[in-house]
Amino acid sequence: MPQSAIPFYGSMYDRLYRLGYHRDGATYRHAQRLCDHALTHLAPATALDIGASLGWAVGYLSARGVKAVGVDVSPTAVRRAAKLGRDVRLASATDLPFPSAHFDLVMSTDCLEHLRPDDVDRAVDEAVRVSRRWLAMKINPRPDRNGWWRLMAGTPLHLTLMSLKDWICKFEVRGCELIHVDRENEEFVLRRVHRTDAGIPT
Repeated sequence: MPQSAIPFYGSMYDRLYRLGYHRDGATYRHAQRLCDHALTHLAPATALDIGASLGWAVGYLSARGVKAVGVDVSPTAVRRAAKLGRDVRLASATDLPFPSAHFDLVMSTDCLEHLRPDDVDRAVDEAVRVSRRWLAMKINPRPDRNGWWRLMAGTPLHLTLMSLKDWICKFEVRGCELIHVDRENEEFVLRRVHRTDAGIPT
């Protein structure tokens, strides 16, 4: 995890989790549509969930035969996920501790909009890097509306506000092909197009 990410994201979100942020995270099913789409249409053998919180998606995919792991910046979230039997590790979206092309599926739900604009490109680079086949994303393009958590954090939580089209473009310019989009639910799925050193798709 880059040193700059530790004090800002890690300490802030760990404090929020201790105050009750994602109190229902063990059963928070906001990732289910993406998980079900992946299971039905992609059938990944391995998956990574970025910003996994208490690991609902990790548990859901694991129960259906996928070798799934998650990462989160909050030590409290990671400890609570472990108590639920979910493999969630302490790491930042901007520095994923996995080899390149390590997972069939890399997914993230309602996480990337929480990054500062200066960190977004690095996080997208990392998500694409560790994906072998697909990426599935849910990204909220609107300001966060919960005044209590903004007050507790001392900052808005949605730090990067972009249209779904602009988010998709960030992945496309890194060698990904859009294969599914659900604009109503702000979700999209891409296929990772691997390239040779000559830049020719394989």
